[in-house]
Amino acid sequence: MPNTFIQLSSGQGPQECRAFIPLLAGLIRQDAQASGVRLIELGCFPENTPRPASCSFAVRETVPPDFRSRWEGTVQWIWRSTIRPHHPRKNWFVKVSFHTAGDHTVTAVRSSDLRWETFRASGAGGQHVNRTDSAVRLTHLPTGLVCTASEERSQIRNRELALLRLQSRLQERFSSSQSAETAALRMEHYRLERGGAVRVFEGLPPREKRRA
Repeated sequence: MPNTFIQLSSGQGPQECRAFIPLLAGLIRQDAQASGVRLIELGCFPENTPRPASCSFAVRETVPPDFRSRWEGTVQWIWRSTIRPHHPRKNWFVKVSFHTAGDHTVTAVRSSDLRWETFRASGAGGQHVNRTDSAVRLTHLPTGLVCTASEERSQIRNRELALLRLQSRLQERFSSSQSAETAALRMEHYRLERGGAVRVFEGLPPREKRRA
């Protein structure tokens, strides 16, 4: 099982911050591939939108310290918005968090709270995935959250992937709840973070802005 979750969150940021989420996910994906870090895609939320509030990955092995240090913290994007062309602001921020399995921040999941279902995955005709009920649907009974996985041919691997997605969704809900309870502290925290971005990107497509 992976031991680290990577969460990209726009927090309470506007649509421009959300627009940066998938772009930042792509940058992290590219860096991971170049660094030999094997990411497991857990998806974005809300799903099927070009401006998700968050995206997440999981990592099977120990995350190299240099990879983590390059991304953990607040990432700044300098971009003149085309969503709101007349908006004077051009600096947008996304938080990148690393959560280690076993930490109190990663929500525990009890097997008694889970309902598993299998179904036949859709896809191009003739694929092995269509000939077996390898896809799974996982429901977390206390919250009603539903996560599916059908990418893998093995039902066991799809069960693992669905469980990872559920943990990621629960972590997102936990983080949002904690933020809602500490709104004033959160805003102060954001102000401090914005003064110390770990990386700064500019333009579209985003290119890293070298520090002077």
